[in-house]
Amino acid sequence: MVEGGVAIVKYLLFVANLILWVIGLALIICGSVLHLKFAKLLDILGDDRLSTPVLLLSLGALCTLLGFLGCCGAIRENYCLTVSFAVLLALLLMLETAAVIAGYALHETLLQSLTNQLTQGLSRYSSSTGVTKAWDETQKAFSCCGVTNSTDWKEDIPISCCEKMYSGCVEREKIFVSGCISKIEGWIVSNAALVGGVSTVMSSLQIVGVCFACCLSKSILKDFHDFYY
Repeated sequence: MVEGGVAIVKYLLFVANLILWVIGLALIICGSVLHLKFAKLLDILGDDRLSTPVLLLSLGALCTLLGFLGCCGAIRENYCLTVSFAVLLALLLMLETAAVIAGYALHETLLQSLTNQLTQGLSRYSSSTGVTKAWDETQKAFSCCGVTNSTDWKEDIPISCCEKMYSGCVEREKIFVSGCISKIEGWIVSNAALVGGVSTVMSSLQIVGVCFACCLSKSILKDFHDFYY
């Protein structure tokens, strides 16, 4: 049984991972509901693997696994589980760092890939209610039309491209000029500080989690040696 400051670390680690585990379950439930009832509700891309339900299920499964390992390892003072949690969290941190570096280095390629995915999603506008709603909401929110511009819609320009929602606005050419890809890119750039700040906070918490787990596992191992040797 760990004592002193390590005991505080133990319970802090347990509470944090319990919250993470609950969040993971909530994401899995939300993803399952969306997948079963609203499979294509928020899918604006052409690839079903990138749809909201799949992303929620994947993220939820990861959070649940990490939360389970962290909770069990901390409360039972199990060396193997605690080390497994620390290793997985460290690997996740490295993957996130690698993704940020790759995103910065390959932003042009990623932007082109996103453009292609949006174009594929655009072709499904009339065949999926979810894609229709997603595109309409996106175009109204960002005041944009099509992927690069309104010509992407050819002759079937939706009413959500209109600057003001009234009958005949498409025929009168009162539509948004900018494409959605440029608007989304501008939104990301303008919110880069916020995204960077959130990412920094999350990374800091992960680093603290790894340090706490390593500290606890070291104490558990020391107690084990003191007891048996």
